[in-house]
Amino acid sequence: MTEYRVGICSWTDPSLIKEGEFYPARSMSAEERLRYYAAAFDTVEVDSSYYALPSARNAALWVERTPPGFLFNVKAYSLMTGHHPRAESLPADLRAMLPAAPRTTRRGEIDRAAFPPGALDRCFVLFREALRPLAEADRLGYVLFQLAPWVRFSEGALAYLGTISDRLPGWTVAVEFRDRSWIPEHAREVFDALARAKVAAVCVDAPGTPNAIPRVVEATTETAILRLHGRNAAGWLAQLHGDEPSVQEKYDYLYSEDELVDLVKDARTLGSKAKRVFIVFNNNNRDYPARNALMVRRLLGQPARDFEALKAGWKLRRPTPKGLR
Repeated sequence: MTEYRVGICSWTDPSLIKEGEFYPARSMSAEERLRYYAAAFDTVEVDSSYYALPSARNAALWVERTPPGFLFNVKAYSLMTGHHPRAESLPADLRAMLPAAPRTTRRGEIDRAAFPPGALDRCFVLFREALRPLAEADRLGYVLFQLAPWVRFSEGALAYLGTISDRLPGWTVAVEFRDRSWIPEHAREVFDALARAKVAAVCVDAPGTPNAIPRVVEATTETAILRLHGRNAAGWLAQLHGDEPSVQEKYDYLYSEDELVDLVKDARTLGSKAKRVFIVFNNNNRDYPARNALMVRRLLGQPARDFEALKAGWKLRRPTPKGLR
């Protein structure tokens, strides 16, 4: 039987906390939010690890605060995916590898070309050590390598992707492409190479902009991922035209039930080839991803309480403050 996991791409998205109706209260602690989220879904994606290497302490706390079987999917750090890292995110040993005055981007990030080859190797070691508590508790779903939009298909780039499973042995790794030179231009070559390297190709649903990757339903490993970014073409085009829309402006989209019915069909197609399918929502505005994720759970025949039922359950479980006992 294929296992289907449904969740969202960040349980700490500011819009979800401040503007949405998913969480019972804005004043919830980080621990309360994660425990509440895990009562509704059985998986979540960690977005913060792209901006800074995670800590083993936080990974251990995530395990402690979620029920057995809950899975965390973790985005790879920016330097590992062709992006330019922020200077303040660099651990001391990576910073020590840089020249005295490294080249920076127009946004003030450290140009990844400034790092020596050994920095990437060290980055993988630090990343693996940070996520060890998740892996040892069998709570790590997949590690997502979301490539930078400017990383185009090349033999060198494809060879790099072929090394990541060996760098993270025993873990499920997945790659999401963001340039059409990979898919559809070299789709068959790319899928075959990923299958040999035991790397999952992410199936993406996104607006139909000129440079968008088409949604190609292909499973290259026993784990398949369907990542849903919404279909807000205006927000994506604004970025293509040089603007800098906020996350909410770019991903402002609520899928209709009819759209989700079609996407669930794609998920089941992936499930005919894979043993585990993740369906994760990245349409991050207000409570849209949570609403859509609950709709998909219902379409899959899984338990899915509405917001009011989830809030009522949380109020019953929440410990009484000491001063009121």
